[in-house]
Amino acid sequence: MVAASLGLPGVATANYLLTNPGPGMPVIQDIPGATVSFELPVHDFNAIEFTANKRLSNRWSLASSYRWSRLTGNFEGFFRNDNGQSDPGISSLYDYPTNDPTYTAIGVPVFGYAGDIRYLGSAGNGPLPLDRTHDIKLYGTYAFPFGLNVSLGLEVESGAPLTGFAAHPVYDSGGEIPLTARGAGFQTSNGFETRTPWMKPVNAGASYNLKLGGRTLLLIADVFNVFNTQTVLDYDSFSQLQFGVTNPDFGLAGVSGVISGQQFATPRQFRVGLRFEF
Repeated sequence: MVAASLGLPGVATANYLLTNPGPGMPVIQDIPGATVSFELPVHDFNAIEFTANKRLSNRWSLASSYRWSRLTGNFEGFFRNDNGQSDPGISSLYDYPTNDPTYTAIGVPVFGYAGDIRYLGSAGNGPLPLDRTHDIKLYGTYAFPFGLNVSLGLEVESGAPLTGFAAHPVYDSGGEIPLTARGAGFQTSNGFETRTPWMKPVNAGASYNLKLGGRTLLLIADVFNVFNTQTVLDYDSFSQLQFGVTNPDFGLAGVSGVISGQQFATPRQFRVGLRFEF
């Protein structure tokens, strides 16, 4: 990347190469005294899950589970949740070598680079954006003898890891170069955070059977997010809008550089319905 900023011959244009990047990929060593190389992408998922279910008997049923999981590495896949780029095979990842000490040694003091491209590689290995360490689900139902059925559901999920991103010095696009290792967090409008808050929505439902001769009319009512919790779903992780242009909303709660609109949990919602069976 420094070679491009220096205007060295041949670095302004490149051919696309679809391959599995790694240390074996040749790199022209344009900068004297520095060794620059590609690294292996890492995407590891490990999980263990426990379930406890009870079929409907004695008028009640239960479906529950707990999952502990870790999704770590430096490569998400074809879609990048950290900046919203969906370009399978040709995302900006690995356009430039990730093991590049010249990015900070030369690029930062000379050209005003921010972050460190090595955090896109092995130096940045950590929780990926879809990592959710804990996930607990509880769904129960009870059937009263007079035709009323009630249900209650709770899903508790730990928050998403937070990583700040600077703009790309060559492409001039935001959300490209990590400021820290993945999941190290940044200062937000709610204080320093390494993850978004836990999600704990409670949902409830009820249905009632009305017998009409040989037919049935089912009355249905559901409430989603019963307690109307306004949990923050994301913080603006872009420290720069463009290269050299500071983002004034960096760290602001309920704002995303990837998805438009306010990033808060959906407010309380009600749903009613009728079902006629014949």
